[in-house]
Amino acid sequence: MKNNRLGERIFRSPSGKQTDRAIGRRLLLKRSVLGGSAVLAESLFGPLPDPALTATQDGATAAAAAAPQTPPKSLGEVPPIKLEYVFQIRIDFSERVSFDTPNGHRAYVPAVSGVIEGPRLQGKVVPHSGADYGGNGRLDAHYMLQASDGTMIYINNMGYLYPLDRKPLDRSDPSWGGDREFYFRTTPYFDTPVGPHDWLTRTIIVGTAKRHANPDYTIFTYYAVL
Repeated sequence: MKNNRLGERIFRSPSGKQTDRAIGRRLLLKRSVLGGSAVLAESLFGPLPDPALTATQDGATAAAAAAPQTPPKSLGEVPPIKLEYVFQIRIDFSERVSFDTPNGHRAYVPAVSGVIEGPRLQGKVVPHSGADYGGNGRLDAHYMLQASDGTMIYINNMGYLYPLDRKPLDRSDPSWGGDREFYFRTTPYFDTPVGPHDWLTRTIIVGTAKRHANPDYTIFTYYAVL
């Protein structure tokens, strides 16, 4: 065994013929790091990456990440929901009784009066016919309405009422709410005699509401789902 002019060790068979070249691992690493022959580095690590190709691949990956994502598939056509404004109800309150229970906070708020206006229903809220029995961010109100033609209409107003910032409310203060933004949405159910207003008993109604203080009242705006 002897060294050639490049410092490579040359092994020969017993017959004296050259059989292979053993290239020292440390020598290859040193030459590769210091900018030595690419051929030597490739003999140890395999083909070196092409910088131009690597840049192209990185650009393609970034472009794929920035491309709009495919929307999730549906089970078929997704038809839009159409809403028709039908009426508003203003409900006036004079007292709010609240208390804490093992299940959370509860409130009793009787409806003392109110009016109904809108293209499909007009009338009034029957005084002291019911109340809101709310608790833990939920609304569950029961009271009676009277249409302008004298028809009595029962309403069970259910939904959610809570501040969007989710900060605690001081419900002992009758002016709670103020300028804070609330999630106040309802799905009322009605019962009424057969006649001009029984469409309420077979129509999905959804509503949004806004609470006011001083005086204490709430306005509900209702829409029929077509």
